[in-house]
Amino acid sequence: MSKLLEGKVAIITGSGGGLGATIATTFLTHGASVVLSDISTTRLSDKLASLSALGPVHAVTTDITSEASVAALFSAAKEKFGRVDILVNNAGVMDKFDPVAELEKELWDRVIGANLTGTFLCSRAAVREMLGDVDAEEAVVEETRGEGMPAPAPPTRGVILNIGSVAGVRGGSGGAAYTASKHGVIGLTKNTAAAYARRGIRCNAILPGGMATNISDSLAKGINTEGFGLVQKTMAVGAPLCELGDVAELCAWLCGGSRVVNGAVVAADGGWTAA
Repeated sequence: MSKLLEGKVAIITGSGGGLGATIATTFLTHGASVVLSDISTTRLSDKLASLSALGPVHAVTTDITSEASVAALFSAAKEKFGRVDILVNNAGVMDKFDPVAELEKELWDRVIGANLTGTFLCSRAAVREMLGDVDAEEAVVEETRGEGMPAPAPPTRGVILNIGSVAGVRGGSGGAAYTASKHGVIGLTKNTAAAYARRGIRCNAILPGGMATNISDSLAKGINTEGFGLVQKTMAVGAPLCELGDVAELCAWLCGGSRVVNGAVVAADGGWTAA
């Protein structure tokens, strides 16, 4: 039986630990070649050693807020595996739960940079790599199909999956910076899906609920207690923590499953946003 991601090449940002590392493990078991990407060389080295037995895997230390670093990531992936089929934009940081009046610009810039600008830079690099000579191919199709005939469905050239958050659809599930960044990720997801569907690139997002990950490592000291109290109220529904493996399996399906799923924002939150 063929595996869901057999023969695919995937870049996964923020894969030195937490959800990203679990996605990498899951993708390898589904037959993908995986490029690990993280800002921490130490975390990457440890994860590379533990995953090498599962399949083809490569690691590249990356600052996703740097255009040069992102370019180097994609160059390394192409040099190692020949192409890029899948990008999972997983890397991200938290804020201190500050509402706008208490929010320092330095923290705003850091959170927007990692969560939104980094997602944009990686997505741009991925789309450019995935498109290749697509315009030339489309010109051939236009010349050969009959007048008035509908255009055939394009071949799948790539998939981008953005890891969002319930804070991307709610106002009280994070601080102002984190909430704005994740709302932006959803907008970027939908625009990318709409812009490149005709060219065979799909883009979706998932909204995980609470998970036991290492994203709390990025929390600045001295969280805003009032802001965090607002977040706690939104969690009153009592939704269980999401298992990392369950979320990673959803990611694998969205990257290797139905071609009609494009521009979707899928909640994987145990019912948090349903309440």
